[in-house]
Parts: sequence; C-alpha cells; structure tokens
Amino acid sequence: MNCVNLSFAYLRHKALSTALTMATFAAGVAMIVVLLLVNSQLQNEFFNNLKGIDLVVGGKGSPMQLILSSVFHLDIPTGNIPLEEAEKLSKHPMIKEAIPLALGDNYQGFRIVGSTPAYPTHYQAKLKIGGRYWGKAMEAVLGSEVAEKSRLKPGDTFSGSHGLNVGGELHSEFPYTVVGVLEPTGSILDRLVLTGLESVWYIHEHHHHDHDEDEGELHHEGDHDHHDEDHEDEDNHEHKREVTSLLLSYNSPLAAVSLPRMINSMTSMQAASPAFEVARLTAFMGTGTETLTYFAWFLIILAGFGIFAGLYNAMNERRYDLALMRSFGARPGKLFALMMSESLIVSLISVAAGLAIGHLLVEAFAIWINNSKHIHMTGRIFLSTETWLIPMSLVVGALAALLPAIRVYRIDIFKTLVQR
Repeated sequence: MNCVNLSFAYLRHKALSTALTMATFAAGVAMIVVLLLVNSQLQNEFFNNLKGIDLVVGGKGSPMQLILSSVFHLDIPTGNIPLEEAEKLSKHPMIKEAIPLALGDNYQGFRIVGSTPAYPTHYQAKLKIGGRYWGKAMEAVLGSEVAEKSRLKPGDTFSGSHGLNVGGELHSEFPYTVVGVLEPTGSILDRLVLTGLESVWYIHEHHHHDHDEDEGELHHEGDHDHHDEDHEDEDNHEHKREVTSLLLSYNSPLAAVSLPRMINSMTSMQAASPAFEVARLTAFMGTGTETLTYFAWFLIILAGFGIFAGLYNAMNERRYDLALMRSFGARPGKLFALMMSESLIVSLISVAAGLAIGHLLVEAFAIWINNSKHIHMTGRIFLSTETWLIPMSLVVGALAALLPAIRVYRIDIFKTLVQR
C-alpha cells in the first residue's frame, strides 16, 4: 500500500476525531470565503453606484441616511426639500450637473423614483430596442431586474403602492404605462422603476386632495368656502412642490471645500459627501471584518493543533507498527511522507469543504438579501484572492505534521520492538 492509501485507512479508523478537526478547519476557511465574497461585491456595489456623484443634497438629518436612501436606495429619506430651493442650487456655477430625485412609492418592493432622463444617462444606461424614456406624467421605464421579475413590457400598465416598502396603500386609480426597459447596468438602476418628477407630484397631489375632499364631504357637507380653499391650495401646488434629494457633480475641485459648508450653514438643506460617508461605512465594516478574519484564522490554527495532537497521539499508538514497517524495509523517508500525507489530506479536504460551504452560505445570503433589499449578490463567483487559502491551509497542515513526522523519521527500531 502506498502512503495515500495508508493515510486514508488510518483516518477512517479515527473517523470521529478526524471529522471534528476537519469541521473546525472548514469553518475557518468558510468564514474567510464569506468575508472575501461579501466585501468584494459590496465594494463593487459602492463603486458602480457612486461614480460621478460628488455630493448629495436633501433634508436635514443623518448624512449616512441621506446617502443610503438617495444613492443606494436602502433607507428611508431624511425628508424633502423645496423644489424652488433645489432649482436655485442647481444653477450654482460650481455645479456641473444636478439630478433631482423624488421618492415615495414602490412596485412590488422596487422603488419608484421620479427624476429626469439625466439620471439613467449618468449611469450610461441604454434602453432595450423598442423602448423610450417617459415623455409625460404616468409613463415609466423599468430597470432590467424589475422587468425580469415583474414580467412587464412596454405597453403594460401597473400601479404603485404608497411608501417605500411592500404593503402600502395601492394607488390603483393612478396606473403607470411602461414605455421602456433598460439594459442591465450593474448599478442601482437595475432595481428601480424610473418615471418623471411630474408623475410623483401628480399622484401625491391628487391623492392628498381626494382625501381632503372626502373629509370635507363628511364634516362640512355643502361648505362652499372650504371647497374654494381646496381649489386655491391646488392652484398653489406648483409653488409648494418638493423633491427628495439632488445628486450633484462638481464643476471645479474647489467646490468640495466651499459648497457643502455653504449648503449646510446657509440653507434649510443638508449636503453629504458620498465618498466620505462610504469611507466611514467601510471603516466601520472593516473593523468587524478584520475581527472575524482573525477569528477565522484562529479556527484554522486551532484545527492545525488538532491535526498535530491527532498525529502525535497516533505516532505513540502506532510506534510498534511503524517500527515493524521499518524492519520490513520501509525507509525513514516513507514514514515521514506517511505522516505528512495524513495531515495534508485532512487540510486539503477541509479547505475544499470550506470553500464549498462558504460559497453556499453567500448564495443563500444573496437570495435573502436580493428578495428583501434588492441588492444583487452571488456565491457563484470565484475570486482570485481565494486561491491563496489552499496553499496557506496546506502550510498549516504541514507545520502541524512536522514534529510527529520528524519523530517517526528518527524512530529506534530495536528499542521499540524490544519494549513491545
């Protein structure tokens, strides 16, 4: 029998202790794989969605919340800002581009975002053949993922629900007409329903007006003065319109120094730097990731000690057998290779199992987060950084086997056989 067959025979003989060692080893590898895959894909998500956006302006509140709600569409907005004030800021000489966003509704959990065609253009989005951008209120363009999951196509109609999460009041009296579908962009646009600002204003102005009118009929039936006030308010909607936020691009590097300070101190709005807030978020995540990585390596090293203890005990238990092998002509190098192969087999199986488990965990997490937060992630990719886990794991296994293998190499045949 060769070394590999002998090693497998021994490992089967010590199945329980071998399985526990492999489980610990694989858990450490799987944890590192999960961290690598999640971090890599989150960094890509940040990069793809932040490109070209220098500043986000919205209602006063948490800067991080403003970035998460307006750039990544993961949080609720901090509030609205007056359209008049937003338009005035958009004309500032230091601003190259200002993209307004208006939020408030969703379709099957996908956010309906009111904006201008400059929003998809900013991400270099392209329409599928036969589609176009909205030209009037209540026309919508679907992101690729929205179209795939909803099976809507140009010409179909749908109604949004109030609020940013599933379960809000359905605006069935205000249907949208699909006029286009975007090609996949790898950005947040894939998970959005885009429409004009006028659509968002139209729905909410008429929705609120209908509720006010119903209350007037119940409590002030026949009160003409009340209706006159309603009509007067409706005429003034143009002056009271709001947007949720503005995505700004600078016209000059100097804008990064002066513009946020000016907006925060001299207006009722808040300015937040995506680069700064994402750096804060990454630093916070990095601390947790670093801690988990250390813990994962602790598990791998712990498994290495388990391999060492198993082989050391095995050597003591099998001293007589090993001495007999030597007496029948087995060279010291073969016994050394036997110990090493046992350790390397455990390490190799463990790292393979850890890689597989890590990818399966990320895939399961990806399914959940895609359904709940519409964040695209997958466990079906293999990163080049994962390859170093294989040699590193084998090094741990080799080091764990080194002392027992050296002792086997130096075994005293005569003394061992006589003591038996």
